[in-house]
Amino acid sequence: MRKQRFSLFIALALIAIVGLAGCGSSKELYSWYGYEEKSYEWEKKQTPKSEEQLLREYVRIIQQPKGSRKTPPPGICAEYGYVLLKQGKKEEGLALLKREIELYPESADFIGRIIKQFEK
Repeated sequence: MRKQRFSLFIALALIAIVGLAGCGSSKELYSWYGYEEKSYEWEKKQTPKSEEQLLREYVRIIQQPKGSRKTPPPGICAEYGYVLLKQGKKEEGLALLKREIELYPESADFIGRIIKQFEK
């Protein structure tokens, strides 16, 4: 009887260990740096300073990608490209939208429509 309890205890302990091993920390796929904070500040204040900080954050994320994928996160090139288009920087903006499609082909339908609107 005692031996059965001990075996049951060992089995439950092993199950718990294996189950908790899956909860270990994993490396992030992408690096967002301070994007959340900067985009929140921009949305909240919409000042030239907050806009400049957000634009610098876009450049940092795109030029210095970290994380296990070593690419900019999904949507960042498109978002930055759209901002540049709205500022009148057509060539730079379109190039970033096209880069978004290269990095994430599943975005081609949506981003392609935006590109067509600005290429007119």
